[in-house]
Amino acid sequence: MTDSLSARALDHIRALARDIGPRPAGSEPERRAFDYIAEQLRACGYEPQTRPAPFAPLPRFNPLHTLAGLLIIVGCWSVATIPIIALGLPLMIAALPQIARLMVRRRSRTALSQNLVAFAPAPKGKPTLIFCAHADSARAIAFQHRRWRWLYSRTLFIAMRVSILAAVAAVIALIGITLPGAITIIIGLAGAFAGGWMALADTLNQIAHRNRYSPGANDNASGVGVVLALAEHFAHHPPSGIRLGFLFTGAEETGLHGAESFAESAERGTMILNFDMVGAGSRLHFVTADGTLFPLRTDEKLSAAIRRAYPQATGIPYSVRSGDFAPFLRRGLAAASLQTGGSSEAELAYHTSFDTIELIDSSALEMAAQTTVRVVEILSTKKPPDSSPGGL
Repeated sequence: MTDSLSARALDHIRALARDIGPRPAGSEPERRAFDYIAEQLRACGYEPQTRPAPFAPLPRFNPLHTLAGLLIIVGCWSVATIPIIALGLPLMIAALPQIARLMVRRRSRTALSQNLVAFAPAPKGKPTLIFCAHADSARAIAFQHRRWRWLYSRTLFIAMRVSILAAVAAVIALIGITLPGAITIIIGLAGAFAGGWMALADTLNQIAHRNRYSPGANDNASGVGVVLALAEHFAHHPPSGIRLGFLFTGAEETGLHGAESFAESAERGTMILNFDMVGAGSRLHFVTADGTLFPLRTDEKLSAAIRRAYPQATGIPYSVRSGDFAPFLRRGLAAASLQTGGSSEAELAYHTSFDTIELIDSSALEMAAQTTVRVVEILSTKKPPDSSPGGL
């Protein structure tokens, strides 16, 4: 049965990403995706339950990164005259993703999506492990050419390097050393490029991509496909020492709203293993932390089980991206997340119209699915997982 996991997952990915297509939160295609998921679960003998998931629609325009870009320009040109501005640029860049997340969480939830959950029967008193994957797909960025997509994906990386350069120069100026004029000009020009690109790219992207959405094959029909394949597998091979649940969330791309809604009523002691972008690449990753300032740490027990199940798996921190595991961590629940990596094409297709079924690699699906089967075996038999920091 396990040999067919990737094939079954691929069937589900085709149905979602190709047959249904883009699935914006709260839309008719998202509802059709949930109908498809429910039908597959019922065919495996589960009784899926639908729960409402209020979400905050994406704003018409968010000026955060545009203002940050302008501040980079000002800070870099002011290294010699007002160095204190440049000194704070790296911290500002590092904090941008978390500031954006806080802004998302404060928006009013005026629209409605849904979550779909099903549980396998299990004796009382057994721990619960829920597999989680989001069904919606993201807005597609406006840039179509490969080079522009690459440059857009490197925006924060470039901004951080230029900001560090400006901060170093600011420290030199603050201790009383006069910077050569050529150096200040170079820093100013670098800031004009990095900050100008950040402001311009973000503004153009928000204006141009408002009604364009990604087919979401890797992000995240791949996660849904793997979880559905696992649901079918465990319907035929139920573990004896653990209760399994299968959660499909909506409105992840608007700010993790579906997971946030489900986490509000999740039972204490529940463990969550999230699947997001597991359909491309030759490497398996587990997320170790979410955020740069005061990061949320994922559950060490689950991470250790993943390492035992697949010793080649490596830990990666999320500094820019986030995932459905984060709301559970904020509520004190054990959560971890799987992602595959190593495909430059999949990385460049992230949140674009190029995230199509052609990107999906069955070997990546198999790697994620088979690893999870072994994780369940480890947790079900209560073998103490190796807690060594390998891969972190």
